[in-house]
Amino acid sequence: MKVADLLNEHGLKWFKGSAIFFGVLWGVFGSLLVLGDKNIANIILAMNIAFIIRNRLDFINHQIASTIIIFSFLFFSTFNPALFAVFFIIFLIFGSLKDYVGDILKKKSIVATFNEAMLYYPIPTFIYCLIYGNWIIFWAFFIYTVSYDSVKHIAKKRGFE
Repeated sequence: MKVADLLNEHGLKWFKGSAIFFGVLWGVFGSLLVLGDKNIANIILAMNIAFIIRNRLDFINHQIASTIIIFSFLFFSTFNPALFAVFFIIFLIFGSLKDYVGDILKKKSIVATFNEAMLYYPIPTFIYCLIYGNWIIFWAFFIYTVSYDSVKHIAKKRGFE
């Protein structure tokens, strides 16, 4: 996901069409998660709808990825309103806070750094898994967060901010 972002917003150049290619990859891998587990599917749907409302799908490759994921959900999963609503609210509130601190205030503090780490993905899923025991959800969001933040850190060190 972050590589797709770097290819159109942050100046990374790979090959012609690489932004679209990585948008499709993001969508395909996201849809595989949707197909694998109904609970993950609802949480990923909540994440994508929150992205839309937060205006984070601002390039065509982001929109392609989200479209693939949402269509996969619509055709192959079952909507769980309670699960969706809880995670949607969490992702919308904390994601919007991250956007505000990073994009509007442009703060550089411990709180801003902590917020930038996107812990609002693995922490709520960890709590959910403590209660319900479906640990694949936590691991999917933990690996997503670590991977995203790692790519972002490496890109920043190489001058792609």
